[in-house]
Amino acid sequence: MRQSRPALRRVAAVTTAALAAGITPFVMAAPASAAPTELFISEYVEGSSNNKALEIYNGTGATVDLAAAKYNVQVFANGAATTTNTIALSGNLASGDVFVLANTSAGSGITGQADLLSGSANWNGDDAVVLRKDGVVVDAFGQVGLRPVNEWGTGLTSTMDNTLRRKSSVTAGDANGADVFDPSVQWDGFAIDTFDGLGAHTVDGGPATDVAPGVTATTPTDGSSNVAVGASPTVTFSEPVNVAAGAFTVACSLSGTKILAVSGGPTTFTLDPSADFTLGDACTLTVTASAVTDQDAIDPPDSPASDVVVRFSVPAANPCEVTATPIPAIQGSGDTAAVTGSVTTRGVVVGDYEGPSPALRGFFLQDPSGDGDPATSDGIFVFEGSNANSVKIGDLVTVTGNAGENQGQTQVSAGTVTVCGAGTVAPTEVRFPVASGTALERYEGMLVTLPQDMSVTEHFQLGRFGQVTLSQGGRLEQPTNVVAPGDPAAALQASNDLRKIILDDTTQAQNVDPIVFGRGGQPLTAANTLRGGDTVTDLTGVLNYTWGGNAASANAYRIRPVNPSATVDFQPTNPRPTSPPAVGGDTRVVGMNLLNFFNTLDTSGNNCRGGLTGAVMDCRGANTAAEFDRQWHKTLAAVSGTQADVVAFMEMENDGYGPDSAEQFLVGKLNEQDGAGTWAFIDADARTGQVDALGNDAIKVGMLYKPAAVTPVGATAALNSDGFVTGGDSGPRNRPSLAQAFRDNTSGGTFVAVANHLKSKGSACDKPDAGDGQGNCSKVRVVSADLLASWLAGDPTGTGDPDVLILGDMNSYAKEDPITTLEKAGFTNLIEQRNGREAYSYAFDGQWGYLDHALGSASMSSQVTGVGDWHVNADEPSILDYNTEFKTPAQVTSLYAPDQFRISDHDPVVVGLDLTNADPVVGTVTGPSAAVSVGAPAGVSATFTDADPLDTHTATVAWGDGQSSAGTVTGGTVSGSHVYTAAGIYTVTVTVTDQWGNADSGTTTVVVYDRAAGFATGGGTIASPVGALASDPSHRGKGSLQLSVAYPSGATVPTGSFTYSLAGTTFAVATTTFDWLVVTGTTATFSAPVTVNGQAGYRAVVTVTDQGKNDTFRLVVTGAGGSVTYDSGTQAVKGQVVVH
Repeated sequence: MRQSRPALRRVAAVTTAALAAGITPFVMAAPASAAPTELFISEYVEGSSNNKALEIYNGTGATVDLAAAKYNVQVFANGAATTTNTIALSGNLASGDVFVLANTSAGSGITGQADLLSGSANWNGDDAVVLRKDGVVVDAFGQVGLRPVNEWGTGLTSTMDNTLRRKSSVTAGDANGADVFDPSVQWDGFAIDTFDGLGAHTVDGGPATDVAPGVTATTPTDGSSNVAVGASPTVTFSEPVNVAAGAFTVACSLSGTKILAVSGGPTTFTLDPSADFTLGDACTLTVTASAVTDQDAIDPPDSPASDVVVRFSVPAANPCEVTATPIPAIQGSGDTAAVTGSVTTRGVVVGDYEGPSPALRGFFLQDPSGDGDPATSDGIFVFEGSNANSVKIGDLVTVTGNAGENQGQTQVSAGTVTVCGAGTVAPTEVRFPVASGTALERYEGMLVTLPQDMSVTEHFQLGRFGQVTLSQGGRLEQPTNVVAPGDPAAALQASNDLRKIILDDTTQAQNVDPIVFGRGGQPLTAANTLRGGDTVTDLTGVLNYTWGGNAASANAYRIRPVNPSATVDFQPTNPRPTSPPAVGGDTRVVGMNLLNFFNTLDTSGNNCRGGLTGAVMDCRGANTAAEFDRQWHKTLAAVSGTQADVVAFMEMENDGYGPDSAEQFLVGKLNEQDGAGTWAFIDADARTGQVDALGNDAIKVGMLYKPAAVTPVGATAALNSDGFVTGGDSGPRNRPSLAQAFRDNTSGGTFVAVANHLKSKGSACDKPDAGDGQGNCSKVRVVSADLLASWLAGDPTGTGDPDVLILGDMNSYAKEDPITTLEKAGFTNLIEQRNGREAYSYAFDGQWGYLDHALGSASMSSQVTGVGDWHVNADEPSILDYNTEFKTPAQVTSLYAPDQFRISDHDPVVVGLDLTNADPVVGTVTGPSAAVSVGAPAGVSATFTDADPLDTHTATVAWGDGQSSAGTVTGGTVSGSHVYTAAGIYTVTVTVTDQWGNADSGTTTVVVYDRAAGFATGGGTIASPVGALASDPSHRGKGSLQLSVAYPSGATVPTGSFTYSLAGTTFAVATTTFDWLVVTGTTATFSAPVTVNGQAGYRAVVTVTDQGKNDTFRLVVTGAGGSVTYDSGTQAVKGQVVVH
């Protein structure tokens, strides 16, 4: 699916210079004022999901024309100093009334009060919101340019997941958007999703209120680094105060804690130390809030909100000669600093990242000698704040400042930085996999090198944050793609975690231009990509532990380049494919995720609909016409480039099949490109007779095909039952599946394609994630996979074809339960069978596997010639897609190409098929039950079957006399009739042929007699050979015969007698009853029921040939079931046989 910008909630500490140094800022709260003279923000809603609203109150005594006065609301997201959204206000706002701005997708409790709905009305607790009038700030909620840790304030009066209402005593807004913001001063807090006060506000001016005293100035100022040894600090408060003993303390690193003589007041106090400071002192002045009270009579509050800490230092006579605390001693062997507070340390600069934010605002310092202890790091980060440019790589530097932790990284917040000379540090080798998850702590802040090939295993955040994840030993495998869920998957995950490291650029900036990490040390462009599996060898940089400048890139160990260009020489180890995989076969089928192909633009909150009858909902595709133009050009290149005959797709806008639908648009553009009529689509609604056959989600599955190659056959079927769609959950989870049978236009082979899109892992279902590596909703997917298998077993297309190919985004990796469920139902994982463990089509969290499947039924699998994933998407950075947000104007051009690369986050799976059309099978061929007279019709019939029930058939009958005729085909039978003109024993062949030329034949025997052809008489002896008598195969002897067979006039069966006896045995054959007699020339053949040794149940066929002195005779006797009792073979007759 399309990846929208996440709601960013920061989980790390604020990174302003003051807070990084541990200083409490001087706070001045705004006092209550008189009757309102200007509009101000009266209520702020930051609720669940899209429940965002802002209420603006008019207490001026006059109606305000919002548009004419040019009022607008601006959102400053994530500490930005420039606005990310401006929402113009309009309408007339009466005095005493409020104007409510709300998010388009907010709940009805908000939208029912709203005067303006906007998709841009979207903020989190760490975003500032400003009300402006003609460009001038009239009220500010939050502090522009500062991003707090998740929120301003605490408890119910915090800005995250709460509703805040302006106190009725407040009569004016905060016109300074840059001042410190404490919501508890002017706001009352209510629980999340409290809307009952929205739409009205009152102002009473309120009683006189007190403002807590605060420190407004100190000398020296915080961070001063050139304080005189005889200086007497001063502290100035915002109002007259009384100070008690212990209100002020000064503690120094060298001269210790000072005894102070406090004079002056009640506003400015002078602190005179009993002894001068010492050269090189690093000192801390603390104002203790509890020892300070104001002198006014309005209470509370009396005391400042918190202690104030000011740090300063006295320069050493020669900082380069001052005894320094070694860096390894500060770092220690644990996860946090072993030495904290004021320190002086010394080392060589190994990484220079000075400058204003988003630079790191400091540099990395490393002890060139170290302490020889591998458990302690020899490097450390020195934080200077903005605008510093004190050092360069290779400088030997002495730093005095405060040591501590910031976001899990040990650092020194510098008070003074002195360059003392130059030095060198050799990088330390670090090899992966590391021994444990904490093993890299010993290298924190150090110059390191990785003497290995490291592979790009994740680049999802390359465009946004300039970072990629590298792994040793190739890309990381998605555990449940290659091993079973549970303990095996957990073990592989643990192994993966020890093989990876983030490579980050040199700043905390977002959406930088250029993106420095492309191939060959050159910037990323559409032509110079960086693909998963590309490699870098001997990577060198500084190892640090921090975030990437945004909560979406959380605290982690990172390597930062140290070379002047901040680039890395990535090698194209994984080239872009020039064509789809060579899978062979005559028919090519593709499963393809289109990543939200919508031709309805996502211009507002809810301007799409789920199908033709579903609810209105958010669109998911392109935001602008320009984006959509970029999207469809890339999609055309990918779909056409697959060279598919059938495409089973996922994530198409679910807006029917009409002329304005997304599906019609795509097929129309494909036909414009590839030729009219090249492509068509399956209209599931029309072909099933259901409206919204594929459900009421925003997206649907579907199928495209090439009519020149394949033809849809059978019924179109949609699996849209409640049980399947919900998967047993409380609401819809899966998209309905679509089944369609296709016939190959060349071979006539058919198969059933099934397009699927099961529930994703991204959001929870009723049953919690089992924690076994399968993610959310595995049970839902299992239930639906089982129902899918049962549905397919019931022949939903009505074709009777067992050749089934399941395609699509199953949101399940190869070893997960939904896939094994289908395997147990008889389907083969074709990707695993053909490509093994190396197969992938999708990357998540730097781990590779495939959610996009091709599973074949038993009969289908044998017709598969090849399977492969076309790696045009998952390997490519997401920043190369069609979207234009988070890109500079130059990048909108440089990062785009109208090609097949990165149209989606899933790779297409390509399947080659050699479809076979089964031959018809001829069964029993039946001739006349008795001999047929010459000139009388002889009828023949046959049965046949065909495994392809949609085939049509023709038949021919070869009658054995040189004549053939067409058989009559009715269902699974063939019939025919023929009139013979000559007596004979004919082999009749029935051949059945389908429309593809596949054929099968069967035979029967037809006996034709002619009364006028003659009769046979005679007698004599023959030599009965060895093997003739089945009961005594070794017997050899003389056989005696007598025969007389003829058709009486008008008779249909012959009469006469026949006897045969075998000397030396009891074997004797006799009959006076005959079935038929056939005389052709000088040969006569007759069939008769006979007795053998006086026992009935035998039949005999006798053939005699009258050749004068060379007459021949053959007798074949068969018993029950047609077993041969006796076969004389053709033998010469001693005697005479006459064929008359």
